[in-house]
Amino acid sequence: MHWALSSVLTALLAYRAYSRKSLTFGGILTAVLTALIHAVHPFSTLNICLLFGFYLAGNSATKHKHAIKQSLTVSATGSHTVTTRTHIQVLSNSICASVLILIHYYLIQDDLKAGKEIKFSLVSGGKGEWKDALVVGVMTQYAAVLSDTLSSELGILSRSPPRLIYNPLKVVPPGTNGGVTLAGFTAGTAGSILIAIISILTVPFSAENSDLKFKATLGGVVVAAGIIGTIIDSLLGATLQASVMDIKAGKVVESEGGEKVLVTSTKYPSIEGNVKKRAGVVSKGQDARAKTKAVGGGDGSRKIFNGIDLLSNNGVNVVMAAIAAVGGMLWGYCTVQ
Repeated sequence: MHWALSSVLTALLAYRAYSRKSLTFGGILTAVLTALIHAVHPFSTLNICLLFGFYLAGNSATKHKHAIKQSLTVSATGSHTVTTRTHIQVLSNSICASVLILIHYYLIQDDLKAGKEIKFSLVSGGKGEWKDALVVGVMTQYAAVLSDTLSSELGILSRSPPRLIYNPLKVVPPGTNGGVTLAGFTAGTAGSILIAIISILTVPFSAENSDLKFKATLGGVVVAAGIIGTIIDSLLGATLQASVMDIKAGKVVESEGGEKVLVTSTKYPSIEGNVKKRAGVVSKGQDARAKTKAVGGGDGSRKIFNGIDLLSNNGVNVVMAAIAAVGGMLWGYCTVQ
């Protein structure tokens, strides 16, 4: 993508995030830096996947859900305002793609210096560019990330109750990590299809890869990566991420900034008390990150009801994105063999 156009789009999205307070200041800076890394690469596809497929589509699809979501879950801080995403959340959804882009950009330096036109060349029989498998990894990563974003953010609004992914017979409260619905699955699939369409329409295919069959196959791989990535994310969330229940409210506690949810101490059992005393509590060690049981035993106002406290939501996102990226690269690499 041309630097001027990319800069304008990035500035507009940064202003949008600032005006709607959807990102912290650190989150905005990280998002801008990530967009610039994507813009360095000669393939505009990568920046479009980030700017339109993830930031714009993801935020636009979820901006009206907050009021309903607040009635279904409890904020970790007790706040009723819209959660502002942090730089950690931005990185957890884009760091894998940024690394792959920088590696691929380094590998094509000789071609760029020679003035060679860079094309996406991934053909069978060992004639393709194995390094272009990295580009497939970026596509599949964003398919998985957007699919997961839409399935989790919009799935919570489903009229049918979510069910635990590894036990479909078990109904769980809205907001439970690993809880899935048909509406969420449909929204996630639509997200992966969007990334597949963007990829097929904007990648500068070489002559060997310009046939419809290859494009359809690539699109199918991207869509499959999005769907599988969402399933992996749900499985990780249901098993390796703690779902915390506010006993008094009878609702799931929504994490702040994608971090682990604090389990309230017995000294400050209410959410309001925890917010007011947070700084002092943490410094004195009277509160702790969620463990496998409620702090202070059964008298605490919060307790874990599903999963183990190994990964935060950000950690789950990074692992899921990495798996999707590796899967895409392996397919791309095998294609040229």
